[in-house]
Amino acid sequence: MIFNDLKEKWDNIPAVGNGFLKLGLNHPLDLQIGYSINAYKSFVVMNTGVIKNIPSSFAVKVANIQLKNSSWILEFQLVHVKFEEEFLRLCWDMIEYSFAEKQPLNALIHRYMTWQKLLQYENKSVMSFQRQKGLLGELLYLLEIMNSRGIEDTIDSWTGPDGGDQDFVFSIDWTEVKSISLASKTVHISSLQQLKQENDGYLVIYVLESTTAGENRVNLVSIVNKIRDKLLDNARYLDRFELKLYKYGYRKSHEKEYYNNQFRLIEEREYLVNKSFPKLTGDDVSVEVVSCEYDLSLAAIEKYRRR
Repeated sequence: MIFNDLKEKWDNIPAVGNGFLKLGLNHPLDLQIGYSINAYKSFVVMNTGVIKNIPSSFAVKVANIQLKNSSWILEFQLVHVKFEEEFLRLCWDMIEYSFAEKQPLNALIHRYMTWQKLLQYENKSVMSFQRQKGLLGELLYLLEIMNSRGIEDTIDSWTGPDGGDQDFVFSIDWTEVKSISLASKTVHISSLQQLKQENDGYLVIYVLESTTAGENRVNLVSIVNKIRDKLLDNARYLDRFELKLYKYGYRKSHEKEYYNNQFRLIEEREYLVNKSFPKLTGDDVSVEVVSCEYDLSLAAIEKYRRR
């Protein structure tokens, strides 16, 4: 099922209290959508048993309810209509993410928990310039590796928007992507986990300089559309890509503003992050240090550069 299928099914249910539709999916969980007794949009997982300590958010109320037949359900209710798009995407993501998991209910709940920050706060403003620049770097890398890594593997590996410690995590390696200006002498590492992995990985840096419109320029909207074009024949992965964009904070309604920020791609640099690469992780600092940000000298890590 793709995202528009779910939206269409919901649109065809009368918006009255206590009306539900069983989703006809080959899914290990019994899932239903509809409207609760108070006419809120509601997503229900049937026959869950007792589940404790699942928090509600500002936008979504979560309840574990015992029915008259003594079975238990898990219900997600949209309580603030202004978050309807987020709620629909949340429901689709929970369905997709839990589909092939060995413990689908646990996976579904885990996916809901990763949405907590997004659902807790109303933040629909245009992304800051630096956040746009950071996303542009990640998308340039994503577009670059789609041919060599494969479309599906590439989209699945983009874990940054889902809260991953690294931007891209593959089965045998990983990549952290940074965007800097030409005058930068350092690159910022934002946590003790950002360069920490058992396997060797890569630090990829895009040197991007803000400029005016013209030939040989890149901007966020054009790169997003290039990736969309590559996914046109794969509706499910197009939905997954759009969902990750959404989690990052990218909204189609803001594309006009994003298009105005043009960049000149000056250079791409790639560094091998292995055991000898200079970095701070939880293994390298005192146990009393629980969080840390630091800057790496670009000149000092030049010997680890691959291209």
